[in-house]
Amino acid sequence: MNKRGFIFTFISVILVSVIMLAFLIQYSSRTRVNIERINTDVETMNSFVKNLNNDYIPRAIEVSGNQAILSLLDYMDENDKYVGKTSEGEPEEGEPWNIEHVIINAMLDGEYKNGFGEGEEGPELALMEIDDVSYNLSSTLNEINLLANFTGINLNYEDVQKQKIEVFQDSPWHVNISIEMSYTIKNKDSSISWNYENIKIKTAIPISNFKDPLYFINADSEVIINRTTYELPSEINEHVADTNYAQCGKSPNFLNRTQGNFEDMENSGLSGIESLVDFQSPLYSVIDFQYLNTINPSPRTNIGGSGYLIDSTHDECYNI
Repeated sequence: MNKRGFIFTFISVILVSVIMLAFLIQYSSRTRVNIERINTDVETMNSFVKNLNNDYIPRAIEVSGNQAILSLLDYMDENDKYVGKTSEGEPEEGEPWNIEHVIINAMLDGEYKNGFGEGEEGPELALMEIDDVSYNLSSTLNEINLLANFTGINLNYEDVQKQKIEVFQDSPWHVNISIEMSYTIKNKDSSISWNYENIKIKTAIPISNFKDPLYFINADSEVIINRTTYELPSEINEHVADTNYAQCGKSPNFLNRTQGNFEDMENSGLSGIESLVDFQSPLYSVIDFQYLNTINPSPRTNIGGSGYLIDSTHDECYNI
């Protein structure tokens, strides 16, 4: 090979090497950018899912459920009747009413009704929509959808009307609502997607600051449920004066109170609550649901010599 040919070959090899190196650098740079973008998308979606299950959906359920209960209490107060009963205290016609169904219907449709399915209609609950803001579950969940879109995430979930929703009490001071949801989330170009099937999400709604239907229906007075902060029985006078509530498994829980169910306490379990009416007499138990329903059990206990008498089977609720 002559000198000129050698130089030409050498230059060609160098040029090819430079081109290949430039290509590899560009390819490597693109790959790194893609990997970084994918990692960013994965981290963003992972963080969103954690917040979705632990914060966003529970909060959406709580907002809708809290407003549903407020709406029901407002409807009951306006119509002077318990859930599933007439204003005379008689059971409504048809199937026995279920407070869990009533709360779910309020959350889904904003109506006061007992049954599910097409053709079921009931009076609209005024407080489920205020100033064109809807508090039904579809609307509160849609706020999460807007947040997802703003974050660059596509969120799709099954129609809430088809979800399994439960309402129950397992503690005296909260109403629990759980929902089983199936949903899919994707990034903008759908290159990353996660599917979740039947995720059970639960929230607890405090009953503090709800009106007690026992008082506004039976006594035409407004009493707000507040958990007692007093030592019992030593501070019984302050407890009664402030109409505070104590836990008592022998009393109706909040859901029972909305139905005017003051006889069957089996469903209350340990979630029952009671207050005491400020009335001193040797003849009457002043436990709220007993006094206001003229239920006068015997024997009765005088709490610490205060003059307030209670059903003796409730002694343990006052540390007697």
